[in-house]
Amino acid sequence: MASTFRRRLASGVALVVLCALAAAVAGCGTPAAGTPSQIIKKAIDAQGRLKSVAVDYESDIELGLPGGNRSSTVSYKGSYEKPDRWKLAMRSSGAKSEVIIIGQRTWVKLPGSDTWTEKAASTPLTGTNPDDVVAAKYLKSAKDVQLVDQKDDMYPLKFNLDILSVARAFNLSSVDPALFKGKQAQVDIWVRKKDLFLGKATMNFASQLAAPVSGSLKMSTEIDFSNFNEPVSIEPP
Repeated sequence: MASTFRRRLASGVALVVLCALAAAVAGCGTPAAGTPSQIIKKAIDAQGRLKSVAVDYESDIELGLPGGNRSSTVSYKGSYEKPDRWKLAMRSSGAKSEVIIIGQRTWVKLPGSDTWTEKAASTPLTGTNPDDVVAAKYLKSAKDVQLVDQKDDMYPLKFNLDILSVARAFNLSSVDPALFKGKQAQVDIWVRKKDLFLGKATMNFASQLAAPVSGSLKMSTEIDFSNFNEPVSIEPP
């Protein structure tokens, strides 16, 4: 259970929360907060200053191989509290569990049980805050960042993501990272104009795998943030 949580959550959580868009726009042209690339960095900084936030994440992975297809779905929904506390209800390949993370400690409760069990293994969220999740490992791999428009209360931003960089950063064990060489995913994000917080991000990737493996890989991920800085209390079970 812990290894599945660690592997699948890592392969997606981070894909998602990669970046963001920016502050107010004065008229047409470049936003007042800077270019799209500059806005990404500012939005990640804003996300890192959050005291609390609600998170809703879902990812689907389908691997097509000569011996048969493999697929997995992972989702989690819950809350973050500064500096490093998470409470999540998650589902992975049909199995449900609840997870509480406080600093370097992780507890898990399985369906039908009233007992929380502390796990020795950490998860990708152990000791992290939202800007760690969004920012770090693949920001530099974002290419061709574009501001789609400047309407409503969100800034929509899209860019290409180097999947090989992500695979290496997160040590994805299900597929050899070298198979992703030269592959890119399409990422779309929406950032709230009024405070630079990341509201939503999606990632879609589909490609044939390179030799020596003959097959295909499809991935889709969506993450939503809400209830920014609203009161929440996460305590050890």
